[in-house]
Amino acid sequence: MAILVLTRPEGASRRFLAAVEERLGQRVAHILSPAIEIESVAHGPLPDEVVSVVLTSEQAALRARNTGARTGMKAWCVGDRTAEVARRERFEAVSPGGDVEALIAAILEAQPSAPLVHIRGEQTTGDVSARLTKAGLLTHDLVVYRQKDCPLSPEVFEALASGETLVVPLFSPRSAEAFLRQVKPTDPLRIVAMSQAVADKAYACGVRQILLAERPDLEAMALATCSRISMA
Repeated sequence: MAILVLTRPEGASRRFLAAVEERLGQRVAHILSPAIEIESVAHGPLPDEVVSVVLTSEQAALRARNTGARTGMKAWCVGDRTAEVARRERFEAVSPGGDVEALIAAILEAQPSAPLVHIRGEQTTGDVSARLTKAGLLTHDLVVYRQKDCPLSPEVFEALASGETLVVPLFSPRSAEAFLRQVKPTDPLRIVAMSQAVADKAYACGVRQILLAERPDLEAMALATCSRISMA
């Protein structure tokens, strides 16, 4: 059986590993090797007139209260996991499921009071604030963290040198770039991409063994990862 390489921060990686092992009904050989690390950045306060926030990552949800966002404020969230974190931070979280496109569509359909603020990292996808503003909902940007590349675990390179096949779930274009920059496209890698944007980044890096999850959510990623492990 292939080795599963977990590229998310440790807590998220262990939750994902547990979901994969539960579905497979067995323990899975794995390597914990975060591809990126998160650090907070200095930022200004939340604009006074903002009535709701847009959160496109768990990291943004964890940092939103530090911006001055109020308890009970509505938070429009990408994915159920981000919404779960936002609720723990005492926001009124709303998640339409799916990806950034689904979130933008849900916000435009609901037509909430504006202005909003997109609390995010330095790098983001979907051009959320510009698209909402262009559609008539003034949306500010507030950058609260950045992502830095992490050196991959020596275990990754040892496994590749031994000829092992690695199954690598990648959850964002940024983590895909950080991981694939450090390996060769000819290595025995089986990539599982959470979205088409992730798959496109992997293709651009030269990888061809890519399985795209049916939906951009954790359940679909776990199912696709199990399929790839079983096939390897």
